Amino acid sequence: MSYPSNINTSLNSELFANLVTQAQYQAYETSVARQLVTVFDAPIHSGKNLQVPVWDRVTADLITDESASPAHQTNTNAATISLQEHVVYHQITDMIRDSAYSDVFSQLGDQSGRAIAESMDTQVFSQFSGLNYNSDIGASGHELTAQDILAAAATLRAQRLTGPFYAVVHPASAYNLKKSLTATLPYSGATGYVNPSDIGNDVLRGFYIGTLAGVEIYESALVPVTGTDATNAVFARTAFGHAMRGSIDMNTLYLPAYRATDVVLKAVAGATTLNAKHGVVITADARIN
Repeated sequence: MSYPSNINTSLNSELFANLVTQAQYQAYETSVARQLVTVFDAPIHSGKNLQVPVWDRVTADLITDESASPAHQTNTNAATISLQEHVVYHQITDMIRDSAYSDVFSQLGDQSGRAIAESMDTQVFSQFSGLNYNSDIGASGHELTAQDILAAAATLRAQRLTGPFYAVVHPASAYNLKKSLTATLPYSGATGYVNPSDIGNDVLRGFYIGTLAGVEIYESALVPVTGTDATNAVFARTAFGHAMRGSIDMNTLYLPAYRATDVVLKAVAGATTLNAKHGVVITADARIN
């Protein structure tokens, strides 16, 4: 039986619609950063750099009857988000496509979406080192504790930030935090032991930490590590911005000589620090010990 000669050309990229659908789903569901920062839509044909206005804080005046209120100057600064391409390329042979028991394109879509999500998260988390509040916490070799999260939350609230606040920490740094939350301590002058807190019990049951002092804690292996130290951060949503142009794009090209289809998935996105004082760095050990 013969098939139309154009069945395997790039004119029929709709045949791979399940690939791009799976990739988009996985990218949006897997990405941690996009859920925690300020998200912008980058319009098409607007250049590679997106400028975001950041407003200075304004203070209200307390005045008496019949007094005139003074005019306040309001200033803005521009934060620039530079867009980059996050690309995943596959070459899928006809033999693999037609021999696999499962849907090759759907599974590749899952893998590609996760890869793009991790690339975007890495782009955002690389901004942690740009936080420059003068009360950063921790040091080289420091073990992450609940007190660090409490101190970071208090530091942000002292700036009149009301939250919500988020912490993104390396899993190895989170290990010591979990260890301290789940530890049992002896009673003073007794032989019994103090049970872990409610949060400690949640950690034992479900592995995740949850919320401390109003800070939602997330773990990610993509948190930057220098040597043996992780650059963790506690921040408000306004600390960072992430921009994305459209959704995940896909292009296909059939190569008859190779009996294979080239598939390229691409997302155009970028990240920047919007307000460096709306986050606190916690430097902590990135080793499990």
